Amino acid sequence: MPKAPKTKLGKVRTEKVIHPNSRKAAYLAGQVNRNERVQISKQASSLKLEVLAEKLLWFKERLDPEKKVFTKSDFGSLVQEYLQRFNSELEQIDIVRSVGKRQGNPHSSRENAVKLTIEREKRQIDEGSFEVPHVFNAKNLAFFRAWNGEIKYVKNIKLSKISSKDLEKGSTEDVSDENEEMEEEEEEKVKEKVKEKPESAT
Repeated sequence: MPKAPKTKLGKVRTEKVIHPNSRKAAYLAGQVNRNERVQISKQASSLKLEVLAEKLLWFKERLDPEKKVFTKSDFGSLVQEYLQRFNSELEQIDIVRSVGKRQGNPHSSRENAVKLTIEREKRQIDEGSFEVPHVFNAKNLAFFRAWNGEIKYVKNIKLSKISSKDLEKGSTEDVSDENEEMEEEEEEKVKEKVKEKPESAT
């Protein structure tokens, strides 16, 4: 009867235990913390883009399709409507609260979040930091109208900050925006000339 072939038993490799106070342990802990921070930062950036995309889409759906260019004062009624977008929801919360005189307020967290959002947006308008799509020249308006709502293209949309003064009828800020498209065209022409200019001999 033939003998069965002998199998060589290799050495079992045991992983070296890392001392919790060693440099390697500190390094690995630092890497884990860094990865967590990067992940949190990515999630925050993604959420910020989603919120901005929702806001831009709201304005896009309500722009006058007949207008070829807008002024900042044109946004007065739109911004007021935007600030009132939660009115219906707040009314529903009041109705639910009043029916049956229920104890407590099951919608208090949502109600507080909405009110904080409105207060923040009103403060941004007063401070001149409220952002809207920059549709104050034909070129940017055409790009914004062509946007299909995808979040990945939000970064390509130019934004403009407006204040309560800008939203007033006949705001002097509108005058400067009328010439902005011409200025951008001039800048593009200068850039093209620089590209075409041959490099100087060394």
